[in-house]
Amino acid sequence: MRIVKTLVSVMLAIVLAVGMSAIAGAEARTDLVFALYSEPSALCGGFAASVSVNMVSRNLFDTLIIKENGEYIPGLATEWSWNEDNTQLTLTLREGVKFHNGETMTAEDVAFSYNTIIGAGYADTATSAMSDMAVVDDNHVVLTFKAEYGPALECVSSDYMTIFPKAYYEADPAGFIRNPCGTGAYKFVSWATGDRIAITANEDYWRGSPSIKDVTFRIMSDSNVATMALQNGEIDVHYMVPQTDIEIVKADPNLQYSEVVGNSTTWIIFNYNEGSRFTDENLRLAVAHAIDKEGVMLASIEGHGTVAEAIYAPFVPGYDQEYHGPAYDPELAKEYLAKAGYPDGLTVTVKTNSRATYSKPLEIVQAYLEDVGIHIEIEKMDSNAWFDDVFKGADYEMNLVSFSMGMADLEELYALYRGGQGQNFGNPNDPTVNEAYDINHTSVDPEVRAEAFKTVQHTMGDHALTIPLYSANNCLAANKNLQGIQADSMNEYSVFNWSWAE
Repeated sequence: MRIVKTLVSVMLAIVLAVGMSAIAGAEARTDLVFALYSEPSALCGGFAASVSVNMVSRNLFDTLIIKENGEYIPGLATEWSWNEDNTQLTLTLREGVKFHNGETMTAEDVAFSYNTIIGAGYADTATSAMSDMAVVDDNHVVLTFKAEYGPALECVSSDYMTIFPKAYYEADPAGFIRNPCGTGAYKFVSWATGDRIAITANEDYWRGSPSIKDVTFRIMSDSNVATMALQNGEIDVHYMVPQTDIEIVKADPNLQYSEVVGNSTTWIIFNYNEGSRFTDENLRLAVAHAIDKEGVMLASIEGHGTVAEAIYAPFVPGYDQEYHGPAYDPELAKEYLAKAGYPDGLTVTVKTNSRATYSKPLEIVQAYLEDVGIHIEIEKMDSNAWFDDVFKGADYEMNLVSFSMGMADLEELYALYRGGQGQNFGNPNDPTVNEAYDINHTSVDPEVRAEAFKTVQHTMGDHALTIPLYSANNCLAANKNLQGIQADSMNEYSVFNWSWAE
């Protein structure tokens, strides 16, 4: 018996030793599955503008300048300088950078990328003040602006300004957005429409080889399904956690969760074209005073955000934290409604984007407005039809939008709210706002630009040119073993910065 016990003990010891050895020698994961809440329309940020586009594009492409922790640092450009009147930015290019097809990046490629994006018109937020880019020599390019431009470096560092090979693009311009080639940390592999996008590590990346080698973006329009997939281990990163799932995620020991005030703001817009009843300031003020912003925020996103006093996220430089627009006052709302000529109320038809981000807060607003005599009839539309027919087509009197900023700057909405601009679809054209936007547009003085922001914020609020409702928090849930990951105010996530715990 003693011999048997001894043999069992020895065998157990061997098994434990082998097991511990296997654990000690286990390698960290090298793959990652990332959930996208909508399918991107392109995989290059310069040719489309959406969170899902940039989420993929950011990993495939680099920019000349990188913005990191609020500072501008070298990217594909190692240094830069301005001419005397701050209208020309000369950039020194990093040498030896390889595109994913193996070709070396040249000054001609860089200039071609910029001029193509400027001409395409999809990235007006970043390119509206840019004239063109020219090659100086093999290692230098010069970017010319139409005038001295305050947010110039912000634009150059934005996800819109991607760099790609001239010859590769010219071979198939239409196909480029689905089969891109850049200099980024990852290379494009495949795109199965409606299902997934696969990318793989660029081992020749100028910043070093990524720790995570293979990344799959799973297209999951149902964020609740994405939460279940995260809990089941089918995906590793989920940045659109529904309000109803947040506590579930927080309680899961296998997951990590973080949130921060985000770049998405929801507000009410008005049409200022001839025939719209909301050109009357009294009617707009009636709407403004009828709405309890905090109530809308609590009901729409369950408090995971902050009440907005501007159409910009509260971390944008120049945001006046002390300012408060028209306060919730139903009786005052009724007085303004009577001044506007509607003592017995009125009915407004609102065609809304069917996504809950739009339709849910609108339904809360609908209830508040009903209390003062403004009856809202809601018609839901799919996202693309709503954007083309209602927002872009200006087929509305009043509506609700939810907008995620691509740049943390007042300039981000210049094209929408500065009169006469190409994307000024609803025709807001307030002279005070226009002047302030122009000052911000051209000045490089931070104090002058901050004062311009204050003017825009106060004027829009005091006259109810828009009605800001709330800024939502950005939340992020992920596998607990993923390192270097946390919620980001701009939803700018780079897989290159992440790794798996060993």
